[in-house]
Amino acid sequence: MLRLILILFLCGLLASCQYQRPEDARVQIQEIEGQARFTIDGQVHEIKGLAGHTHLQEAHSIGANTIRTYDTTGLQSILDSAHHFGLKVVAGIWLPKSHVPWLYKNEEQRVKLSKELAVLGRKYRDHPALLSWCLGNELIFYDLMDFDFSSTYNRLLDSLRSGDPEHPVGTAFANYGHKAILNFALKIRSLDYLIINTFGRLPKLSEDMNDLDFLWSKPFLIGEFGENGPWETEWTKWGAPLEPSSSQKAEITGRRFKELPREHPNFLGALFFNWGWRHEQTDTWFNVFSKDGERSALYYALAKQYGDSPVPEIPKIKNLKIDHGTNANDFWFESNQWHEAQLEIPESLNQDSLEIRWSIRTEDWFFLKADSPPPLPDLIEYASDRQKIRFKTPGKAGPFRLYVSIHDRSGHFAAANLPFYVVQ
Repeated sequence: MLRLILILFLCGLLASCQYQRPEDARVQIQEIEGQARFTIDGQVHEIKGLAGHTHLQEAHSIGANTIRTYDTTGLQSILDSAHHFGLKVVAGIWLPKSHVPWLYKNEEQRVKLSKELAVLGRKYRDHPALLSWCLGNELIFYDLMDFDFSSTYNRLLDSLRSGDPEHPVGTAFANYGHKAILNFALKIRSLDYLIINTFGRLPKLSEDMNDLDFLWSKPFLIGEFGENGPWETEWTKWGAPLEPSSSQKAEITGRRFKELPREHPNFLGALFFNWGWRHEQTDTWFNVFSKDGERSALYYALAKQYGDSPVPEIPKIKNLKIDHGTNANDFWFESNQWHEAQLEIPESLNQDSLEIRWSIRTEDWFFLKADSPPPLPDLIEYASDRQKIRFKTPGKAGPFRLYVSIHDRSGHFAAANLPFYVVQ
């Protein structure tokens, strides 16, 4: 025990040797009227943020001013486009998780990456769109005795700063996880700020941070927030997460903005997730846009927060039912049996201008994939009223999901889905 206490003391002593950023650095994090703020050339940059790096013209149109990348792929082009549209960039640098040995236990790889980060910093230090760096995303640094990771990370941090002393450097955590925060506080010196990715725990963030304020109190940026993730929402009895409709998500987004800890003196701002399209459990869970670039109600929920833009008439979903029910835990079906599905939309929508698309896909147990499972063929019968269908359950047992989306002629869509399970 005495040895552990001594090690922790020495770690804390090393971590306390804070890096002093140049006073004339172009981008600073400063306390202004009791509140942490990014400043650029002495001017406050109040973040209106989006996590993602596509659809930059639309980001500018809704009043956003900051975006986030997760790696350096195409960074030059992203920075140039961001500058064109008046956006600043939190540039992500991908690193493997803390337990991965090919980097953190490999001196050759550590030397190689250290040199690359110094070059990277020098290359972009003068780019006008660069706001800050994020060195690693959710690295899961839980092992207090893992000195391979901490020594490597400090080395990489120093290398990046040697190339670019002009911009703050942070790293991203999944929620304000006390183990990871404690390890960084004790063993990682001189981060300028923290980035917190948080969804369901957003209302508890200030409370979580207060627990460790005595040890490590730094400015923080919320790097991701929005609808609860599939790992923290309600699940069916067979483990399928229940996804709100895109219309429900727009309402949830308004509440999430109200939950941001704006009164916390270290709060720098927030980036809404996900500005773009990606498959995570489903094709629609976090996405503001469809795969084809259509805009959902989330787009206008963000526009209201960042620019107070008017909302046009767009597709909306009131409800999706299977056999007149909405409780997915009741959806245990035998194989090769016919059932009905009903989509409810507001009566005010002009149905003649809408296209309604239905599909059935196998449940995707992998949160992150390049794309969703393909639609299963020959299972859906359409009626003249596309709001209702008959569908036949697949011939094999297992979890599936019924999807529906509505598309108008102006580039908007709404989407919903329900999981069901087939038994034999």
